[in-house]
Amino acid sequence: MPNDHFSNGKKIAFTVVMFLYINLALTIFWILKPLKKSLFIGLYDGDQTFKLGSMEMLGSSAELLAKGMNLLIAFMLVVFLTLVTRLAKRQRLTYCCMGLIIAMTFYFSLQMQINEPGESTVWLFYWFGDLYISLMLAAFFSFLHDTVDLRNAKRLYGFIVLGAVSGGAVGSTYFRGWIGEMNNQQWLHTIIGIGVVICLLAFAAGWMAKSIPHHEPKPSPNDVPKKKFNAAIEGASLVFKSRYLIAIAGIVGFYEITSEVLDYQFTAMTERFVPKEDIGSRFGTVYAIGNIAALVVQLCFSIFAAGFPKYRIHWILLALPLAVALSSLFFIIAPILLAASLLKISDSTFAYSVNQTGRETLYNPLSRQEKYVARAFVEVFIQRTGKVAALLIAFLVPMFLNTRNEAGQLETNLLGLQLLGGFTCIIVAIWFYCVKIVGRKFESLEREQQQATATTLGQAQEQPSAGTA
Repeated sequence: MPNDHFSNGKKIAFTVVMFLYINLALTIFWILKPLKKSLFIGLYDGDQTFKLGSMEMLGSSAELLAKGMNLLIAFMLVVFLTLVTRLAKRQRLTYCCMGLIIAMTFYFSLQMQINEPGESTVWLFYWFGDLYISLMLAAFFSFLHDTVDLRNAKRLYGFIVLGAVSGGAVGSTYFRGWIGEMNNQQWLHTIIGIGVVICLLAFAAGWMAKSIPHHEPKPSPNDVPKKKFNAAIEGASLVFKSRYLIAIAGIVGFYEITSEVLDYQFTAMTERFVPKEDIGSRFGTVYAIGNIAALVVQLCFSIFAAGFPKYRIHWILLALPLAVALSSLFFIIAPILLAASLLKISDSTFAYSVNQTGRETLYNPLSRQEKYVARAFVEVFIQRTGKVAALLIAFLVPMFLNTRNEAGQLETNLLGLQLLGGFTCIIVAIWFYCVKIVGRKFESLEREQQQATATTLGQAQEQPSAGTA
């Protein structure tokens, strides 16, 4: 049965299954995130520090190193997925990824049951948490793109994204509610159980997909490049020739910088002021508030966008940097735990909802080459560069300012965290300017597209009239 005959009943059933699929996948991630983060931060609590040569680090600084190493793991993951996707399509990729994840989860469960988590176990578990979400998102979207054509995918996308956002709210809220009742092993057993359900959903989706034959689209002559160029060089060339694309790259890069800095400030403040046994609960609470707020914002935006289809894009893109600027100013004035928590909540609320929607919309009026080649350069190279820059900044500042308390324990210096807040405000100011540029250019490109469409329609209407005369 071709995709054109993808009936409403099958479409609804398939959409519900995919909604649950991504919802449960994100539920696992938001259980893993505070769990792995609390174990990591709790390991280096001042009594025990991470030593790198002559330098001593607290857990919040050591985590920055772990994040930096994750970039290398992400590269290796790309190679792995490239090989796997050639062998496994549709739901088989989910089985491969989820099987690997269940096996790793079972391994960590045994390790933590036999011994107290040591340094090697905690580091591996931290990387495992990031590896999980990369694998599952790759499996999900590979299956979706391999099964549903573009026309139907566009119709299902909004509901499926809502499943991802709600999964974050469910996972973080569930973790916060049960953190005091369940130990590490029980959390890992819960993850295994949810993983089995995901595999069953993948089986159901694969069974439904049998009536949706997949046809690879034939490339048009215009899609085939006349010359072969290095994709990175070609993408960079396209970006730096366009003021509009440079501004988009700025928005992406500045977001990555501020997001990592905010996360470090929140982690360092939690590390300093929250007792070791309560760190997991604190992470869970803040993540739950952020994800629930993101869900509310996404629902409100969906209603707003439906009622006002001509809303200006810069209104949406300004929400996140404005929230970041206000929360950073509050933190500079009052470096307390509440202010640090608001930093993270402001990021989570808008980054996972309207900001992502706005960023995706910016590519709509561009040419096909700009949409794919230039976008790939921005979303990969610029994004990673921004993340690395943030990690270096957040790593170096506290390293030179950290002090020891009266008990001789290494302690995060509040002045260093406030200086990072000032740095964030400067970055946000440049971010505002980039939003101003893309807002004006986007409206200009939209008008050009509308005029071109009107001209084409007018010519099409004139041709029959001319033929009749």
